[in-house]
Amino acid sequence: MSWRTSSLSRAVSVVSVVMLSAARMATAQCDGPKRPPTTAEAKAYSDGFALFQRIAPNAPGGWTATDDRKEPVITFICDSPLYNFTRWSFSRTFNRSQAEMQARGDAALKKTEAVRARAEARNKARETKLADLDRRQADLAKRVEAAANQQNIAALAAISQESDKLAAEREALTTDSAAETEITAIGAEVTRDQTAQFTIIYGETDVATSSAFMPMASAVGKGYRQDYQESSGNPHSDLVVILPRVAGIPGQTVVRINGDPERADALLKGTKLR
Repeated sequence: MSWRTSSLSRAVSVVSVVMLSAARMATAQCDGPKRPPTTAEAKAYSDGFALFQRIAPNAPGGWTATDDRKEPVITFICDSPLYNFTRWSFSRTFNRSQAEMQARGDAALKKTEAVRARAEARNKARETKLADLDRRQADLAKRVEAAANQQNIAALAAISQESDKLAAEREALTTDSAAETEITAIGAEVTRDQTAQFTIIYGETDVATSSAFMPMASAVGKGYRQDYQESSGNPHSDLVVILPRVAGIPGQTVVRINGDPERADALLKGTKLR
């Protein structure tokens, strides 16, 4: 198993897919016809971009920050009746440095090698017990043959129970759950708090929040959070802040932050909500 630097595999929600699709509609990735934005569409984009640049948190020390949109204005959008072009999303993705992840990977590789060495030592210690199991299994096979020849049903039933016990003993000897648990923990340690994301949706008209999100305190607007474990076992948080309506602006601004719980909280603290 290699613990060299690799990108963290992340699940993409339906909402994220919709945002990505909408982003393509305003870039050179158009597959169909383009058109100039209306005055309202262009203003919504530029106002949203300016707001994002003003409130988005900076990268933590030793991290990189990459914005999905770098143009302060748009000159065209993909002509489609399916999208509301007064609603825009802007995202900033934070990643630990490659050097940090390489160091983590190197340390994890050494730990993994040590775990495997200990597991191999335990396997050698089990060889005598496994040899005894093989001997008992062979003896059991002879007894099965003899009982079958005698049509001794009671003896066959008793031998079957002994065989089940031997199988359980063999599984216990050949399954090294301790090593598997250690290696899983090492993998989680490598990927924990590796990446985080900050997003605003400007002009959002549907601010309903899933019941999976619980209310949380927010200095401005209404806050919600969802805390759970990733498949790796690492903790993860999704934070949502719905900012108050602003007169003359359609929809509302929704702030979304996801990442390690402490990282997400720190990014929220660094967000200029006022």
